[in-house]
Amino acid sequence: MTERGPFVVDIDDAVRRYADMVYRLAVLNTRDKYEAEDVFQEVFLKLFRHKESISNEEHLKAWLIRVTVNQCRSLAVTVWNKRRVSLDAVEEQGEEMRLHEGESEVYEAVKKLPQKYREVIHLFYYEELQIKEIAEVLERNEATIKTQLARGRQMLNKMLKGAFEDGRI
Repeated sequence: MTERGPFVVDIDDAVRRYADMVYRLAVLNTRDKYEAEDVFQEVFLKLFRHKESISNEEHLKAWLIRVTVNQCRSLAVTVWNKRRVSLDAVEEQGEEMRLHEGESEVYEAVKKLPQKYREVIHLFYYEELQIKEIAEVLERNEATIKTQLARGRQMLNKMLKGAFEDGRI
C-alpha cells in the first residue's frame, strides 16, 4: 500500500472551485458588492499564508467558509463601517447584483434576515452543508443551528407570504 503525502493546497484550483461560494457568502454578509470583493481577496490571501495548516479537501472548504464569515464580521465592526453611510446608488447596485447573481425574490428575502439566520439559511440551502457541518464552521451547537434554521424559515415564510399572494413569485 502506498502512503499518500501531506495534503497540498493548490491555490489556483482552490480559487476556481470555491470562488463563487466565497463571493456569495461575502455578498450575503456584507450586503455590498465592493466590500464582498475586499473580503474575497482577503480570504484567498489568508489561504495563501496558511495553506500548510489545511489537512484535506473537506477541511479546506470549511476553513474558507469560516474565514469568510469571520472576515465579514470583522469588516462590519470597523470604525469606518460603523460611521459611514453608503453614497452608492443602492438601487443601481442591487439591480446589477441581481442581474449578475440571477437572484430570486427568495434570495432577496434571505438577504434581509438578521445575520445569524441569514448565515445558516445560506449555508444549508445554497451551499448544501449539513447541520453538523454548519455547527462546526460557525462554532455553534447543532441544536442552535436547528433553531436558527427553523426561525429563519418562519421569517422567510412571513416575508414571502405577501409575494405569493400578490403573484410576484
